[in-house]
Amino acid sequence: MSTMAVSIDGKSVTTRLAMRMEDSLQAFAVRAACFIGELDVPYSEEFDGHDFGATHIIAYIGDEPVGTLRVRWFQSFAMPERLAVIQRYRGHGIGQLLIERCRKLAESRGSTMLYAQALPGDVKYWEKQGWRRLVPEETSSGTKRIVAMVRAVDPSKPLPELDAPQAIVLRREAQLDASGLPLGTASN
Repeated sequence: MSTMAVSIDGKSVTTRLAMRMEDSLQAFAVRAACFIGELDVPYSEEFDGHDFGATHIIAYIGDEPVGTLRVRWFQSFAMPERLAVIQRYRGHGIGQLLIERCRKLAESRGSTMLYAQALPGDVKYWEKQGWRRLVPEETSSGTKRIVAMVRAVDPSKPLPELDAPQAIVLRREAQLDASGLPLGTASN
């Protein structure tokens, strides 16, 4: 467990990686409370099949999980997503703490860039954390619009001007059937 420079009511906020199933379940509980409970995100959209191939960082006050961040790994970049902080603990820097832990972890794994997909209403928050828009406008269509955001893993090495790497998907991934194949393929 790593203690960061954040405390709430005199209690230190700590972060750790989910290493056991119990830890993962705590991360899922925080996400369910925030996304499904507060934002009415459908379960099938929140838990999309990437959870067991990702790294989860959890923030705690004592033994109580109060925030989480999922990180997916690609060849040269890390993708923090599903940032969630229990409502009563927002405004205390817990999200920033989770993002910084992600940055340090990405640096230790050799990633050079962080990439995130933000809702338009959250862009200012990400910009305050040192992120910038990958492209000037939202890159998705439909009811759920997203803004692609990037940040250098090493803050002393700013990102060059770049286009969206081909590995970055700026659209919803295909829905899969029970066997794991995309719906509508010849075999299902």
